Amino acid sequence: MENSTHKSIMLAIREAAALYLFNKNRAQDIPKIAEVFLSLDDYQGDRVPVTEVMKEVHALSSVLQDNYLGLNLNLLVNIESLPFYKAISDCVRPFTHTNNELPFLLVSRLVLRFFFLITQSITLKLTEEKGLLRFDFISNAPEIMNKNQIDGAMVLVYRIVEAFCPNVLKKITVAQRNSTYELEYYQSIFGVPAEPADKTSLVYDLKCKNHYKNATGLLIKSEEELGRKFFINPLFNMLSTQFSGFSYKQRCQIVIETVIGMIPPTRIHVAESMNISVSTLQRRLDEEGTSFQEVLEETRKRLAKLYLTKKNLSTTDVAYLLGYKSHSQFFKAFKTWFGITPKTYQNNLVSHAEDDNN
Repeated sequence: MENSTHKSIMLAIREAAALYLFNKNRAQDIPKIAEVFLSLDDYQGDRVPVTEVMKEVHALSSVLQDNYLGLNLNLLVNIESLPFYKAISDCVRPFTHTNNELPFLLVSRLVLRFFFLITQSITLKLTEEKGLLRFDFISNAPEIMNKNQIDGAMVLVYRIVEAFCPNVLKKITVAQRNSTYELEYYQSIFGVPAEPADKTSLVYDLKCKNHYKNATGLLIKSEEELGRKFFINPLFNMLSTQFSGFSYKQRCQIVIETVIGMIPPTRIHVAESMNISVSTLQRRLDEEGTSFQEVLEETRKRLAKLYLTKKNLSTTDVAYLLGYKSHSQFFKAFKTWFGITPKTYQNNLVSHAEDDNN
């Protein structure tokens, strides 16, 4: 499947480019940028291949001549016009009618798992640590992309998260620029310290959030608190429409990774999120040679290995993140999978790392 970008974000950036020129007293240049726009009618459906999108981005950069174009354009994008933003709003709308604070982990996972609906030019990676959560931005087409595309994705994710959970960003790290002037410019945009690093990231502070389950700052107090107020159907509807080629196993994995640790990852909840019956879900998975339980276990095993590589997460933290009711349940499952305890596995990783450093 070729990487692609949704037409809505292209239209939003075009609108932002016109507004940018007005703000710069360069309205006379609007016809110039209009000339470089692709004819979206040439592409069926809602998406355009990233390789084609990059041609328009590079042409736009040539006309506008702004070293920080990705930052400045995406600051002007009307995010409320994006179907992705509207879908997240629909997902979390029930929280606006309660006294419960919107869990940050919920919003961050929605953005993480479904950001590819906006564009597949960038992959988001979510790293969960004690008291911190970090979005890493990874280019999927480094040979044709430049720093402006990474900048643009950063601003877009920042603005979407900020709209639902404001004032949680702690700092940013930047790989594509490292001069003092450049870092100061980032700081002026995001309002937090900007540091040079080997990864470009948004780093969020989860400390002192009283609606989370434990000291990690990662989990809500209880699934009852979240209850049935959380559903991802609007985003999943977009996925099903735009990516009909996804297998049911892939769809299950996306839903499970989004809800796990917040509501029980049962076949009932997953089927409801996919807008199908449990029997239909089971039949589709059976046709693909798997079962819901196999997909759930495979997902938990993969996430368990990932979480245990994080030095700041305890095995108890990992147990809750994987949706287990207790540490002992996770202990038994992990030992069945790998033949050792989670703590032994984690200690072995630390020992190997120390040996590699010596």
